[in-house]
Amino acid sequence: MSKLLLLLPFALVACSNERELAPAGELTTWKDDVAPLVAQQCASCHGGADPAAGYDLTTYLGALGKGDDDVANAIAGDASSKLLAKLDGDELDDLHAGFSGAVPVLRAWIIDSKLAYERTRVHDPTLLDPASARFHGADLQAAKWNFGVCQNCHGEDFSGGAAQRSCLGCHAKGPTACDTCHEAAPTTNAHPAHLARAGLQCSDCHVVPETWDAPGHILNDGVVDDAPAEVTLGALANRDVSPPRRTGPATYANGTCTNVYCHGALLGDPAAAMTSPAWTSGATAAACGACHGKPPANHIVKNECTACHPTTVTPQMTLTAAHIDGAIQVGDGGASCSSCHGDATSAAPPRGLHGETVTTQLAVGAHRAHLDGTSRLRGPIACNECHVVPATVDAGGHIDSELPAEVFPIGSGTLARADGATPSWDRMSATCSGSYCHGGGAKLQLDTTPGVRTPSWTAGSQVFCGSCHGVPPTTSPHTPAMTLGQCTTCHPSVDGFGNIILDGTPDAPTSLHLNGAVDVR
Repeated sequence: MSKLLLLLPFALVACSNERELAPAGELTTWKDDVAPLVAQQCASCHGGADPAAGYDLTTYLGALGKGDDDVANAIAGDASSKLLAKLDGDELDDLHAGFSGAVPVLRAWIIDSKLAYERTRVHDPTLLDPASARFHGADLQAAKWNFGVCQNCHGEDFSGGAAQRSCLGCHAKGPTACDTCHEAAPTTNAHPAHLARAGLQCSDCHVVPETWDAPGHILNDGVVDDAPAEVTLGALANRDVSPPRRTGPATYANGTCTNVYCHGALLGDPAAAMTSPAWTSGATAAACGACHGKPPANHIVKNECTACHPTTVTPQMTLTAAHIDGAIQVGDGGASCSSCHGDATSAAPPRGLHGETVTTQLAVGAHRAHLDGTSRLRGPIACNECHVVPATVDAGGHIDSELPAEVFPIGSGTLARADGATPSWDRMSATCSGSYCHGGGAKLQLDTTPGVRTPSWTAGSQVFCGSCHGVPPTTSPHTPAMTLGQCTTCHPSVDGFGNIILDGTPDAPTSLHLNGAVDVR
């Protein structure tokens, strides 16, 4: 049964058409005969919040409607109607055998009286049957939606008027409310999918009238504007991208959207599966991969959307309200490196690309220890000493390759490779080895006494005086009797107490220590 028909407003034929009431007993009606009968015999099972088989017999429209099997139970003039079959037909079972006494009344109502609602001098008895040609909504449509005819009897506000019969029992907001003719949130085809998306409004696809009789809604200059509703695509569908690609407006024709931003037409991604969806395409039209590839054709990273688009998609691959909002958000939407990793004080984690915040996680580890120079053995070590730092977010080698980030790639800095060192990173063990900064290189390799030349990335501080070379080193001209206080005799990077001398400004300290060369006075 059409929900549209169920919700159509009351209409009255003019009172001059008042007719004689059918003699008592000539017409079997819901109101006088059927409702009292089913209330007594059927409502205990087929009533309440959870009626048996989903079939509610406590209301007129419920009796005409469908149960869980989606089959209409009462059809005017149809002797095979399910309501009769269950009590006196092929579908009769032991559960219903005791209710055969109701059959004569129900048969007279369904077959002879065509589901009459009540005996009335004004309306046809079938005024509430949506399938009837004299359904009150059909009468109103034939009258070109002249609600004044209804108001003559039912009052200006439809609350009763001279007829003392209110229309508000079925139409709580009044017959002219939006949800009288169509649901406030329509459930047909792709309506639910669109309205379920946060921020999307009816006005994004339709001109929403201020009143029911606004021009272009139901009437145009007094002429009925027949269904279907006009689709007028709004700002979101007509958005462009940067640089611009739009060559024409977004359109809807023959049940299909074309050139719409919201379905990826402007993204120009050849990997997209459905950028011009039909209104009846179902869930496939909005599936991940329909508007852009999964991943997009110009992306290599797979199933890691949240690493670059955390405001758009969660780690569980659930879309957020920021998805399809007219902007492509990378990271937190800012234009800096810390949009995706790091924070307002530094681009280095924490935070990692998946929200990591603790140093025992690979994405965090000793990043800040290097960037902030917390060991005080030299000034901060820049990002480009271990990674290639992109000039822009979309620069080659940045987000166009699989995670994790490359460590010591060609093009990264020279410090780790100083003095012929060959640094390497082992992700499985989370250790760094062979780097100049941790005792690698031709000269330092001759020293046999250092403490930690293969430090763990996630084990906390493993850098101290003696971790990269011995104290003193075993190489000549050092001798075993030398103390830290004597280092300054030959090395200007150390003071008389063996402390590393840091120069420069407080926010950018520098040092001759660990600078890629052995400085000797």
